[in-house]
Amino acid sequence: MNRAYLMLIGSVFLWGLTVVPMKWTLDTVQPFTLMFLRLLLASLLMLPFAWRGRRQSPESSAPIPWKRIAMLSFTGVAGYFWLNTYGVSLTSGVNASMISATLPLFTLLLAALYLREQIRPVQWMGLLVGICGVLLITVQPQAGGRHSLWGDILVLASQLIWTVYVVQLKRPQGEEKLSRELFTALSFLLGSLMLLPFAAWETWHHGLPAVSTRSLLSFLFLVFCCTILAYLLWNKSLETIAAAKAGIYLNAIPLFNVLTSILFLNEGMSWRTVTGGVLVLAGVVWAERRSPASRHAAEGL
Repeated sequence: MNRAYLMLIGSVFLWGLTVVPMKWTLDTVQPFTLMFLRLLLASLLMLPFAWRGRRQSPESSAPIPWKRIAMLSFTGVAGYFWLNTYGVSLTSGVNASMISATLPLFTLLLAALYLREQIRPVQWMGLLVGICGVLLITVQPQAGGRHSLWGDILVLASQLIWTVYVVQLKRPQGEEKLSRELFTALSFLLGSLMLLPFAAWETWHHGLPAVSTRSLLSFLFLVFCCTILAYLLWNKSLETIAAAKAGIYLNAIPLFNVLTSILFLNEGMSWRTVTGGVLVLAGVVWAERRSPASRHAAEGL
């Protein structure tokens, strides 16, 4: 196996470890505060290197489309992290991981509605099977009551808003002239600023977070490994591997998150979760058999 595929697998593996450190950090840190600090620190660490690369690039004179990046940050950064992190704080890691596997299905649906891309009958069947799987996972009387249901809904909404972001990227309006590093760093920075009022409100009502050793190490792992390192490995691998081919590997992320949630969070799996997860993954595989749109979902990362 060559170096590019090792970096690709490494990035997918790190993204597949996100749920556990997020849950551990949420033990002592409020959701909005966690999102704000994670995005802000990642952007401040990435921005100097990304800006230096821009100055050395032949396209250094290209203007930065601030309004466009702000709009993309609203959906793909602030909106996604707002819904996903808050949802994870309310539901189980297993449920959140299984529901996150619906991303290709939403991409397929929005590509048809927004980009007018044709969906074949076999893809509609895959979408229907995936939706049935989501319903089995979320509608569980024994899953922890109303809070778990709302958490599932928020995680599901985060996949939908991320798909909106991906579809927006398929019609670029100037952001394609920026390097991936600079675009991501600026998106993180603007996204953190959008979340700042919510984090400030949270701190006002709940006070400063009580930092423990486990929550601090988990937060640093989220920032350096699950955010910065995973992105750099993914970006580097795409220099050799086509995005459509690399995107197939993203389907392994929910499986890693499920396994780590069971191992480290001591979470169980009901028959509904297992059956629903199988249906979601089957629907994704079925829909992606002839779906260039869903395979290109990785281009938004």
